[in-house]
Amino acid sequence: MFLQIFIAVFLIVYALSHARASQLFLGKKAKQLPDARRTRYQKGLFLPFFSLGSLFLIFTFATEYGWLSANSFFILYLVVVLPLIFYIFRYNKKHLGTFFER
Repeated sequence: MFLQIFIAVFLIVYALSHARASQLFLGKKAKQLPDARRTRYQKGLFLPFFSLGSLFLIFTFATEYGWLSANSFFILYLVVVLPLIFYIFRYNKKHLGTFFER
């Protein structure tokens, strides 16, 4: 449970750093982008990472307190979380040329 909360908090902090256009968590390729493109890139990643962090927190407490069964958790995870992850990969490919930020 604590690892899931840590990951969720990290994703929210990561999203907030993107919203503030901080270069703290940026990879080498993203740091090399011109300022206007880098800011647009970071602003576009705020919502997916913030959503992932929030969903991880919600799923953590929902499974801990028994609000979700294992089957419901798995189905919701596939339907809600995987599209966000695929969006992040596609967004990175569009702006950086690779699926992962390096």
